[in-house]
Amino acid sequence: MKQINVYPTPELTPDLPINGTSVAIDVLRATTTITTALRSGAAKVLPFETVEETVAAKETLLSRKPENAENVRLGGERGGTPIPGFDFGNSPDEYTPETVAGKTLLFTTTNGTKAILRCRGTVILACFLNAQAVVERLLRDRPETVSIVCAGTDGQYTEEDLLLAGLLADRITLRDGEYKLNVQAEVSREQWRERRSKPLVELLKESRGGVNLRKVKLTKDIVDAAKIDSLDAVSEFRVGEIRLDSEFRRAKR
Repeated sequence: MKQINVYPTPELTPDLPINGTSVAIDVLRATTTITTALRSGAAKVLPFETVEETVAAKETLLSRKPENAENVRLGGERGGTPIPGFDFGNSPDEYTPETVAGKTLLFTTTNGTKAILRCRGTVILACFLNAQAVVERLLRDRPETVSIVCAGTDGQYTEEDLLLAGLLADRITLRDGEYKLNVQAEVSREQWRERRSKPLVELLKESRGGVNLRKVKLTKDIVDAAKIDSLDAVSEFRVGEIRLDSEFRRAKR
């Protein structure tokens, strides 16, 4: 029997099977921003857990190939705000074709990159922007185990991540009845079904992550993250790099 498991935070995620598929979620904002950056033409994104690791990775890359200095950029946040000395923060609208096309992005956030690095097996990134694309990719691959790892905030669950986890579980099980759900996946699916009639942007504004963003006057990021099913693209984390799944995009055309 196939299984979908939802884990509310990286800290509550067990060792995952390397032969399964993991889905990393940080709606506000890491997976939304990374997906936007790659769809805007970034060559790849390298995620890191700490600021120090991110800066050191840039130094290593440029020591090997100093001619690539113009194509390597740092992005991310701590406590919701940009990191001093970095090129970008964690707002999706910073990552446009004009700013990131062809660039390698070294990226670290308070919670999201930790969730990505906790995943194992085939690892894909999900946000509301590419929710249906992620569903189609999972239905295409039909993995025995789908592990949905939510970023949360400082070790606590966040409603916005679990809401997306519930959406994914709902859409997948409606089309493939062979999947069973763990308790958290069942709860998340029911919460999505109960709340989906309300505008998504309002749900995100009311969530823990949304409240934190509004405190630092980044409400536009919430609006951008609520553009459900607006991107037909899936990004995959493999061998330390996140890239667009170009084969999936070709298949969807």
